[in-house]
Amino acid sequence: MFRQSFLWMASLAVLFTSLWAQDPAPKLLSPLARLTSAQTAYLKNAGGSELPFNVISEGVEGWGRYRIVNAPEKSDIIIEVTSPDAAGGVSVSGTTSSDPRDGRPVDSATTTRELSVSRVTLIVYDARSKMALWSGSEQPKGAMRAKARKNNIVQAAERLVTKFREHVEPEAAK
Repeated sequence: MFRQSFLWMASLAVLFTSLWAQDPAPKLLSPLARLTSAQTAYLKNAGGSELPFNVISEGVEGWGRYRIVNAPEKSDIIIEVTSPDAAGGVSVSGTTSSDPRDGRPVDSATTTRELSVSRVTLIVYDARSKMALWSGSEQPKGAMRAKARKNNIVQAAERLVTKFREHVEPEAAK
């Protein structure tokens, strides 16, 4: 009986010692902590025009905080850019139909103007968990001329990079 009690106590002691010696549960990092601890980034164009993607890519590369890698598996974070298509502006269409009263051909023309542009969106994901760590979007100003539309999209993309940088490094923005 004494021997069984002794073995029982010894096995409990070994069990508690092994449990106590194990590493504590891993700490969950906040999204900001994940962004600041990340060292590598993968840039992904999720659709739309290449222009905002290129502006944001250049901004992130020029910042120098993250080393840009060529595959999402090699990165700590994924920076995803979604932007409007390059199309937009003014379109003109014409049709010819016959007048129902006298059968003569009647020409008609339609002009449509696309003044609003969809948003440029930047989402930063954790590469392993796919959890969104930061997101932002900017609405470029609308414009009639192609050059003005292009400039407005560039400005919106630049504002997004600035917002992201200020979020990750708020002390640098002061």
